[in-house]
Amino acid sequence: MSFMAVAAISSGISAMAQIKAGSLAKQQYEDKARREKLQASIDALNAKKRGVEAIRRTNASLASIIAGTPRSGVRMGAGTVADRGIFMVMKPAAEDLRNVAFNANMALAGGVMRAEDARAAGQYAQLQGFIGALSTIGSTAMSMNSIGKAPGSVAPRL
Repeated sequence: MSFMAVAAISSGISAMAQIKAGSLAKQQYEDKARREKLQASIDALNAKKRGVEAIRRTNASLASIIAGTPRSGVRMGAGTVADRGIFMVMKPAAEDLRNVAFNANMALAGGVMRAEDARAAGQYAQLQGFIGALSTIGSTAMSMNSIGKAPGSVAPRL
C-alpha cells in the first residue's frame, strides 16, 4: 500500500471521527437542554408551593384577627379590625403572591433560555465537527497534490 493510500485512509478515518465527535457533543448539549427545562419546571413548582404556603399563612392570620374581634368588643367591619386585616395581612400577602408568581415565571423563562443556549451550542459543536472533517480532508488533498513536486518560491514575481 502506498503512502498516499495510507494518508487518504487515515484522513478519512480522522474526518469520520471528527464528525462523530461533533454529533456526540450535540447529543450531550441536547441532554443538557432537557435537564435545564426540567430543572426550570421544578423551580417554578417550588415557587408555586411557596405561594400556597403564603396563602395558608394569610388565612391563619385573618382567622386569628376574625376570631379575636368579638372579645375586643369591636364590630367586624369597624376600622381597626378592617385595617389590621388589610394592612397587616392582605397587603403583604398580595405582595408575596406577586413575588411568587414573578419568581415562577422567571424560573421557567430562565430554563427555556438556558435550554436554547445549550441547543445552539450543540448545533455549533456538530458544525465544528463537519468543518474539522472538511479541513482534514482538504489538508490531506493539498498535501497529496504537492507530493513529488518541487517546492515553489514564495517570493513574488516581478
